[in-house]
Amino acid sequence: MQKKKPYTTKKTNSFIRYSSLGFEMMAIIGGFTLLGYKIDQWMNNEFKGFTLALVILGVIVSIIYGIKSLLKPDNKSKKTK
Repeated sequence: MQKKKPYTTKKTNSFIRYSSLGFEMMAIIGGFTLLGYKIDQWMNNEFKGFTLALVILGVIVSIIYGIKSLLKPDNKSKKTK
């Protein structure tokens, strides 16, 4: 009898694709947060307004980026003629 492979290539590729998307979204949010923190530090602000604004902007940008990359078709699913 043949043994079934527990993981197929398609499932592994999907896992890698979605986990890398998560890391990219975290990097976007982290970058915006760091930028806002550095601006607040440079301006000696007591209220961390730039940090707050750029965190929110980073979340919005990362959600838009995530949706665009999820809706983008796979390169392997395209059939070349």
